[in-house]
Amino acid sequence: MDILIAQIQSDLRSSDALRQSGALLQALQQSAAGRDVSAVAKTTCDEIIASPSSAVCKKLAFDLLRSLNLTPDLCDVLISGLRSDLSFPDPEVSAAALSFLSSLPSHLLPRLLSDSHAALTAALTSPSPSLRLAAVDSLAAVLARDDLVLLCHASPPLLDRVSLWWGNISALALDRSDAVAKSAFGAVALLFQEFESKRISRLAGDKLVDGDNSLAIRSRWVVAAVDLFWKKRNSLMSRSLIFPVESFRVTVFPLVYSAKSVASGSVEVLRKLSKAGVEAGGEVAGSAEKLVGVSDVVSHLLPFLSSLDPPLVFEVGINMLSLADAPGGKPEWASASIIAILTLWDRQEFSSARETIVRAVVTNLHLLDLSMQVSLFKRLLLMVRNLRAESDRMHALACISRTALCVDLFAKESIRRGQKPLPGTDVTSLFEEARIKDDLNSITSKSLFREELVASLVESCFQLSLPLPEQTNSGTESRVIGALAYGTGYGALSWTEPALDVVEVCKPCVWWDCDGRTYAIDCYLKLLVRLCHIYDTRGGVKRIKDGASQDQILNETRLRNLQLQLIKDLREVHTPRICARLIWAIAEHFDLEGLDPLLADDPEDPLNIIISNIHKVLFNTDSSATSSNRLQDVQAVLICAQRLGSRNPRAGQLLSKELEEFRAGTLVDSVTKHQSRYILQIIKHITAHPERRWAGVGEATGDYPFSHHKLTVQFSEPSAAQDRKLEGLVHKAIQELWRPNPSELNLLLTQGIDSTHHKVPPKSYTLTGSSDPCYVEAYHLADSTDGRVTLHLKIINLTELELNRVDIRVGLSGALYYMDGFSQSGRQLRNLVSQDPVLSSVTVGVSHFERCALWVQVLYYPFHGSSGAIDYEGDYAEEDSQIMRQKRSLRPELGDPVILRCQPYKIPLTELLMPHKSSPVEYFRLWPSLPAILEYTGTYTYEGSGFKATAAQQYDASPFLSGLKSLSSKPFHQVCSHFIRTVAGFQLCYAAKTWYGGFVGMMIFGASEVSRNVDLGDETTTMLCKFVIRASDSSITKEIGSDLQGWLDDITDGGVEYVPEDEVKIAAAERLRISMERIALLKAARPPPQPPKEEEEEEGKKKDGVNEDGTAKEPSTLSTLTAEEAEHRALQAAVLQEWHTLMKEKAVKVH
Repeated sequence: MDILIAQIQSDLRSSDALRQSGALLQALQQSAAGRDVSAVAKTTCDEIIASPSSAVCKKLAFDLLRSLNLTPDLCDVLISGLRSDLSFPDPEVSAAALSFLSSLPSHLLPRLLSDSHAALTAALTSPSPSLRLAAVDSLAAVLARDDLVLLCHASPPLLDRVSLWWGNISALALDRSDAVAKSAFGAVALLFQEFESKRISRLAGDKLVDGDNSLAIRSRWVVAAVDLFWKKRNSLMSRSLIFPVESFRVTVFPLVYSAKSVASGSVEVLRKLSKAGVEAGGEVAGSAEKLVGVSDVVSHLLPFLSSLDPPLVFEVGINMLSLADAPGGKPEWASASIIAILTLWDRQEFSSARETIVRAVVTNLHLLDLSMQVSLFKRLLLMVRNLRAESDRMHALACISRTALCVDLFAKESIRRGQKPLPGTDVTSLFEEARIKDDLNSITSKSLFREELVASLVESCFQLSLPLPEQTNSGTESRVIGALAYGTGYGALSWTEPALDVVEVCKPCVWWDCDGRTYAIDCYLKLLVRLCHIYDTRGGVKRIKDGASQDQILNETRLRNLQLQLIKDLREVHTPRICARLIWAIAEHFDLEGLDPLLADDPEDPLNIIISNIHKVLFNTDSSATSSNRLQDVQAVLICAQRLGSRNPRAGQLLSKELEEFRAGTLVDSVTKHQSRYILQIIKHITAHPERRWAGVGEATGDYPFSHHKLTVQFSEPSAAQDRKLEGLVHKAIQELWRPNPSELNLLLTQGIDSTHHKVPPKSYTLTGSSDPCYVEAYHLADSTDGRVTLHLKIINLTELELNRVDIRVGLSGALYYMDGFSQSGRQLRNLVSQDPVLSSVTVGVSHFERCALWVQVLYYPFHGSSGAIDYEGDYAEEDSQIMRQKRSLRPELGDPVILRCQPYKIPLTELLMPHKSSPVEYFRLWPSLPAILEYTGTYTYEGSGFKATAAQQYDASPFLSGLKSLSSKPFHQVCSHFIRTVAGFQLCYAAKTWYGGFVGMMIFGASEVSRNVDLGDETTTMLCKFVIRASDSSITKEIGSDLQGWLDDITDGGVEYVPEDEVKIAAAERLRISMERIALLKAARPPPQPPKEEEEEEGKKKDGVNEDGTAKEPSTLSTLTAEEAEHRALQAAVLQEWHTLMKEKAVKVH
């Protein structure tokens, strides 16, 4: 290998272009094979980049250097060579130099762009097509990136230049060269896509985290491009028609995006955001011009839906769907696009995009008219059934479920308003496809699709029962929300009609044998119980004279018939756990008073069937029931027995026999035996006193208590893990569809420019001392998506000298690493003028959850540049190569550097966490199963009473939690809180996840005590906080526990002080000693008790604490309050505190 490297270097040093190109090709071949050829990097830079060479050699050299890691010195040579080549007379050489532009790291871009901006502008207007093409390709790949947007934010001149370049690129879409025009269309499309999704920014070599003003900067470029494409749309459409067919696809998206931005009015919002000039903002297209323009674009694209090129058909179809969603869009445009896209599926073409096809169709299904939605519905179900990816299948099922509810509600409301009914629009008819029906009715099935379908339908019904989200703009979501609001009529119970259809369609799920999985059936029973509670089926079917409407009577009759059918189906339930849950769901809400007393001895009587199945559960000895928590099944049916026996005398009589037999059997344990005895006593008491029925049964709550009881931690069978996985997938898909988290751009487009919520600026830290010759300030931005941290540095030369060269070195400790495996720590800064701030940055990855820090060193070279010239500026044509090589060998003397070691920049542990939204039920379900535990104590003081505390509470700034107020801005989700203000105590629960999936739960228990030092009447109170942290991995708690004071500083910004356990114990013992001394003093100061009178001695024995035998009773520890009163007061205080907090948050939102 050494011989080969020497041969390549020898060929590169020759003046023969053929030998040089062969050597470069050989080096590229070795590099592609994975061999290390970094030894030829210096020779390549010196002999090819910094010397006159052919365009082919330049291009090969740049390709080779792109695959190598260059030192800072070689980067200087490369930048110098690029600067020279960009202004070289030969356009091919300049094009080769431009090709390397997108490969430059972010910290090298500003220098090159500022030095060569004239050459880059000239390249865009060059008469050479190849140079224009290279300029458009290279600049488009660089100018749309996040790192360049941040550079524009820091440099207004660069922003003006980039805006000029984007204008030139947009104008080149009408270039006479097909290749240049195609590249310009692609560049503008890339700008629009980056504005929406930021795809290539994540591929940048030195990825930076997004800044505050990047949206406004991008908006400026997008608005300029949209205005140009809108004004010249006819010319651009004519230009695209003379492209080759394979190039036409690139022109579709920019035209459609521009037309939709103008038609929807979003370009005006972006124009305000970008602070464009008044003359640009004054030209607003009229509504007629918008409609005509959009229609022209559709007419331009429509013929290409019948093309033979599948990618072109798909691109045109997707973009026409986008235009159909714009104001003035027509259902015909959407139907033509969807039919063309589905034709690709039928022809088995474009098969690699099956998921994309389905996602595009189901997402835009609402754009079609009602009849076409119905006709496509059954076909879409089969298409979704055949999807492989779970996430795509879940998203499609969520869209289909929402569409089914939307179609059903819209059609019913249209019928109520006198329109002609459309057949097949109800939920029952939509799911009548033969294969789907067979899948729902089969008992055993290997497919999870039917469980996903039932769960998605039920969860969509629950989303429909919640208030619909507000939508103020026109677009995809507003059309769906508008249709749902039209169907429900903003009525509180209108959602129950399609929910009744869903319950009837999904009824066969109670028969399923799902290998122990119960999530889908639990969802179904939860919806059934909710509907029974809403319609009060326990009270029977209401009548017209009771005030019930015809719809209510019809719905209650349907529910009763469904209950009777489910009671008959109890004998066919195949899953042991579901039998007990179905009994609970039916028995809790069944109308026992409506049973026929003449059928009391009939085995088909509903009550007899329920009791026989209760018997089957109580006496079930099947091994599968025992392994799947039979104890919970028995508990459920015992509760059912108590409530049934309390509500109906015949049920009480029959269940008493069953419970007596169960108590005497061998299957009962001590707990269930005593519980059975207790239930028997209740039934006996109610039988003797029917007016006291409330002792055994209460009002139905509509709650289904079995959803969260089967935990993966408790039960090791695979079915529990599959249930939790399915639950997470369904909840995520439903939440993203019905209530997605809006992006900053969506907030701007929906709520207007005045609603911009700027990010909290990061806090800067000074890393140098007051007497240092250089001032270094730093802050960091974290990106949890990619696991990266960017350190931004501001360096100011405080000396009076101009420093020719300053090196910035950044060392890493902890879990930090350089992402390309090579140290990117070197940053060379040139010509630092006194008092002129220079910005620099470095991005590193974080491998795991661990404390980490960046160590910055600043190296001055005060004697740099004392001899020789670093850049060669001679004429390539006249100078001999040997003379040039001698001149290049004259390198400046660096001299000894002056090293300034800065303070380490520590990354807080909280930066590696993300808030994890969790309900209290889920949180407390997960809390006991977390294996790693850490406990510690912290304290802070607050003004408990006096003038300051009164003033603070008057202005809604209660000092009670003053030490923990910073937690609201930290990456923790507050699950719940409990306050007992009478003793100044509280409990706070927080949940978070690490970047790498580990779960962190934190509980804070607080109890306050009055300090003994009172200053000027303001009593300071010490809050003693007990922190309990549980995590899914012991490494998390180990890392937190390694520096507890540092962790407390991270989460509370220094508000809480760590107290070691020894000091806590000593302080507790000291408080106990002081309390005992005070009690002793009080006892000594109390007057001696008077002897009781003889005549009252007998009567007062019990009151004086004396038993009948004369022995003294133990002192009582009971308070004067009863247990109910104490609990009521504590709950009342907690509720008042929560109410006060909510009202305060609401007031803040209103203002």
